Amino acid sequence: MIPPLPAPPFSPRRFEALDSLRGLCAVLVVMFHMPIASHWRDWGLVQHGYLFVDYFFVLSGFVIAHAYAGRLATPRDGGRFMVRRLGRVWPLHALMLALFVGLELARLWFNVDSAPPFTRDRSVEAIVTNLLLVQAWHVHPYLTWNGPAWTLSAEVACYAVFAGLVLVAPRRFRGIGAVLAVIGAILVLAYARRWMNTTYDLAVPRAVYGFFLGCLLQGVWTRIPRLKGHAATALEVAAVLAICGFIGWVTGPVTVLVSLLFLGVVWVFAGEDGALSRWLDHPALVTLGRWSFAIYMVHMFVLTVLMIAAHKVGWVPGGRRIDFGSVWINDLFALGLFGLILVLAVAAHRLVETPAQRVIDHWTARPRVGS
Repeated sequence: MIPPLPAPPFSPRRFEALDSLRGLCAVLVVMFHMPIASHWRDWGLVQHGYLFVDYFFVLSGFVIAHAYAGRLATPRDGGRFMVRRLGRVWPLHALMLALFVGLELARLWFNVDSAPPFTRDRSVEAIVTNLLLVQAWHVHPYLTWNGPAWTLSAEVACYAVFAGLVLVAPRRFRGIGAVLAVIGAILVLAYARRWMNTTYDLAVPRAVYGFFLGCLLQGVWTRIPRLKGHAATALEVAAVLAICGFIGWVTGPVTVLVSLLFLGVVWVFAGEDGALSRWLDHPALVTLGRWSFAIYMVHMFVLTVLMIAAHKVGWVPGGRRIDFGSVWINDLFALGLFGLILVLAVAAHRLVETPAQRVIDHWTARPRVGS
């Protein structure tokens, strides 16, 4: 996933409702990964929560095209774009990777659990591919280190393709991107063993599919007639019910349609014309959206450390999920755990993500005319 973009200098649009939805999707991804026998653990919306990642890809294509489609005119512009995009995701990614490596060193030196250190998905060579953000380019037969970071690896590939297309064919890049989106969907349908639940192997086609659908939408969304007032509210409600109902029910190859549904969600909420958009514009939800990248990046480390501790103290009677014998206690524990993840994510956002973005943005700022 990508952090929220600042409003581009030529447009005041922040798409705050879309940012808020990003935050809610990040929460649902955390719920999907959380190994606790809570009331909601077996809900279809949570069991299939991996599909909310595809909202990140579609939204990414939409906002990247909005911010940069008209600003990449030279190879230098393309290089600045790539540095800025890497600068927004790599520092926090590197920090979390370092924490996972530190945990592995604790396994090596202090025998914190029975897992052999620096093996399989925690191999030394995978440190290199993760640092280079190529770990999801079908170079490993499984997820490695901070598993959710596969999305960053796939995003970087999309950024590179986007920049190349805009530089080479600025007027046709959306059409070419649409063809790539179709190819990505076909590859996922034909070769992914679990269709849209594909990560380390066909992550890039999956991401390209959603990303360039988002780019295509950005080129036409202002020209599509929009509903207002109560009609817009009804459309927003219908969009939310459709995506939640679909994700709660869908399995198999039909999951590939989720990116098309998220395309509709982005179109509906980009205009912020209905009552749900006004609710999503609440400062608390907008702030959650701004923290979403840190939440997404931090949560797996917290869950990994938790499971090591839980196995030692006997909180995992079935071997897979934490269970205290009461689902209500499990619920409270899960809420407390999410609170801890949120606190650590806010710290990471303020101490790492935001300062790094400021440094990179300053470093890559365009020189003033006449300076």
